[in-house]
Amino acid sequence: MASDLMNAAIEYARRGWKVFPVKQNAKIPHPKLSEGGYKCATNDVGMIKLWWTSDPYANIGLSLAASGLVCLDADTYKQECSFDELSQQHEVPITLCQRSARGGLHLIFGCLPGDKFPGQIGTSIDIKHNGYILLSPSLFKGNEYAWENEEEIAPAPQWLKVKSADTLNENDTLVIDDTWAGKLDVELALRRASFGESWHNNVLRSVGAMVARGLQDDEIHAKTDLTTQPDYSVNQTQKEVQAMIDGARRKGFDIGLVHKMNNNLDYLDPIKDRQGNLICNHLNITKILIEHEDWSGVFVFNEFTQTEQVIETRHSKSLSALDFSARPVEDGDYTRLSIWLNARGMVSVQKHIVVDAVKHAAGLRTINPLQDYLNDCVAKYHLDDVNPMLDTWMIDFLGVKPATEEEAVYIKAVSRMSLIQAVARVRNPGCKVDSVVILEGHQGTGKSSAIRALFGEDYFGDQLPPMSSKDASSYLKGKWCVELAELEYKRKAEVETIKAFITRTHENYRPAFGREEVNIPRTNVFFGTTNATEYLVDETGNRRFLPVSTNEIDLIGLTRSRDQLWAAAAMAYDAKEPYWLIDEVALIAARQAGDRLEQDPWVEIVLDKLGHLSEVSIKEAYELCFSPNDTEGLTQMKARRMSKVLVLANWVKDGKFNVGNRRNQIRFVNQSELTECLDTYEF
Repeated sequence: MASDLMNAAIEYARRGWKVFPVKQNAKIPHPKLSEGGYKCATNDVGMIKLWWTSDPYANIGLSLAASGLVCLDADTYKQECSFDELSQQHEVPITLCQRSARGGLHLIFGCLPGDKFPGQIGTSIDIKHNGYILLSPSLFKGNEYAWENEEEIAPAPQWLKVKSADTLNENDTLVIDDTWAGKLDVELALRRASFGESWHNNVLRSVGAMVARGLQDDEIHAKTDLTTQPDYSVNQTQKEVQAMIDGARRKGFDIGLVHKMNNNLDYLDPIKDRQGNLICNHLNITKILIEHEDWSGVFVFNEFTQTEQVIETRHSKSLSALDFSARPVEDGDYTRLSIWLNARGMVSVQKHIVVDAVKHAAGLRTINPLQDYLNDCVAKYHLDDVNPMLDTWMIDFLGVKPATEEEAVYIKAVSRMSLIQAVARVRNPGCKVDSVVILEGHQGTGKSSAIRALFGEDYFGDQLPPMSSKDASSYLKGKWCVELAELEYKRKAEVETIKAFITRTHENYRPAFGREEVNIPRTNVFFGTTNATEYLVDETGNRRFLPVSTNEIDLIGLTRSRDQLWAAAAMAYDAKEPYWLIDEVALIAARQAGDRLEQDPWVEIVLDKLGHLSEVSIKEAYELCFSPNDTEGLTQMKARRMSKVLVLANWVKDGKFNVGNRRNQIRFVNQSELTECLDTYEF
């Protein structure tokens, strides 16, 4: 069955547009299907079907120039976007419009082969022509592209083709001034060039800015080599870039600007006092953290751990890389920033303002390493190759040996569900997940080590404080899996506490030294471990606990297959597979949990003494089981125990008796007796 994305791609191709597959939930060409990037775009329906059959959830890329189109990409969700000013200066034709995943606008116009367009036409307004955009219903970071209207595509207006002051192409003279050289996001410009977007334009401006910032030739080549296009060699790229470097140095771009940018912050237009000194306020420091080369991108917000972090290798790795070096912000980072500010004229620095500014700047640049990890796993493997592993990973790596066909069905369901629900908590924090897999096995067999290997050292925890405390809520932050170690609860109050705790979807508490209460959606799942075989003491509510008996654990094999398992789980979640037990599997799970109920010695007596009866009251059961003359010993505590024992012995409550000596006493019906009668009755 064709996916929605395949159907949409085919529809675009029938319009004459040339499309190609893009990595799921991302903006880069599909690593396995799009050889040559957007240059492989086509309107061949057969090829499109082949692509989206291989990956039904690949995003849709539109090659603009090849389709005779140009896109005005306005980031209207950004406060500084100048789209309103542009609309006042020029008449913007009514044309086909798409809403981007982040809430910006894609105005799509028709153009001719000889038309040329600038790379930018205003603040946060890009003109995309020699490149591509994503099309609806593609997803980026979980948000969907969507068409705003169904208007006819209008021809590109003439003012759109006019070059802006900072736009360059092969025939332009490179003009650099202190303002844009300092503000240009070189990493972004080079990344666009690597994707084939206005290569000469983006590389030329980046080289000029890097020369102005004091980078040496080999440092510049190390960055620009990565932009080499499929039809060119690295040597050809280096030859062209060297000419750009030499030209920039001849024009003096490297004289004085580096010192001025680093030591004079006037180009940021900061607020000063009457004496011309920099004022320590939130606006000035935030501007520096966002726009200055020394600090731009240093502080980020980790959405998974809910913490501000420092990117240590920001010049060598993109934020989407899984192996960039990030660590939590430390007190010394605020001191380092304060000293830096002192050296540049901000004599009086207040730490609380620095802390606030760092938090704000970090919040503008978010990362989620676990989301990136799952996306990379999905990109690495095909569904058909890894999907069967979801069914058998507990058997393959945890030594699980189902004794019956029914138990095999149960283990398969729990194996799939346990990993898919973990992905759900990453993709959709705070979603409802209230099942806990309990790994049973002898001490020292590696149950905890297996869970740790599966979820990763950085996102695993096994030191959960008491569940009734605020510390327990705080402990869950940044965890993907928390182990409930040695799960044996002897009192019903403890059972009620854990059941209430594991079913929460959010944590509400006031952090230590925090001023406000926080409401944090849960990102974690729970796994329990125990050496016991009877550890459940409450006969109700055990559907939350999913016992799995382990044997010899293959820790090396599990670690080796970890990425494939998470790829399969992520693809199953993206395909909207349920991550809870349904229908008959839930009944099997209830029976499995029932087998782990702690048995009371009275159960044996009840089965022996009352097995021939069909109904009984608590008082009557006690008298028959122990002594008709010991009724004075039937205390309230013993009555509660007898009630629980009857349930464990397969009796059920069925209202109250209406007549006789048992009037108004709770009536228990023998389910075993009833089942036996039904089995022998001939229908």
